[in-house]
Amino acid sequence: MYAAIRIRGTVGIRKDIKDTLHLLNLERPNHCVILRESEDIESMLRKVKDYVAWGELDEQGLSCLLKRADEVANKSSNETTLDELLEDKGSYGAVAEDLFERDEVYDAVDDLDINTVIRLHPPRKGYKSTKRSFQEGGSLGYRGRDINDLIYRMR
Repeated sequence: MYAAIRIRGTVGIRKDIKDTLHLLNLERPNHCVILRESEDIESMLRKVKDYVAWGELDEQGLSCLLKRADEVANKSSNETTLDELLEDKGSYGAVAEDLFERDEVYDAVDDLDINTVIRLHPPRKGYKSTKRSFQEGGSLGYRGRDINDLIYRMR
């Protein structure tokens, strides 16, 4: 399961990259989405690597995202609500741990009654560079497990 965070804005962006960001539901900076791990999603993320940061999500990152998640206004009756899970487990960390114990983690998160886009604050202590990749000392592109540190700073 991937987490992708949009870092840069839309001024001067090519149309094909703008369309790909739209397909990923990353419309504005500091918005985050949880994505399934697949070759199609990876190729889309590689295409927009100069505008987003992305990597593998773990329990700590998921618990930070669940704290910031908004509930869907009109949910279907068969979906489990985040409030119900919080009453059962007691904390966001326990809910994230429970979700990671299931076979299909993405499907379990997708079944919750949260919006697909999670709005985050800008990171504490700021971005390193919004024009360089993570491998060059910046903030953009593939971060691996270090995406969870960025999510923690943006909570």
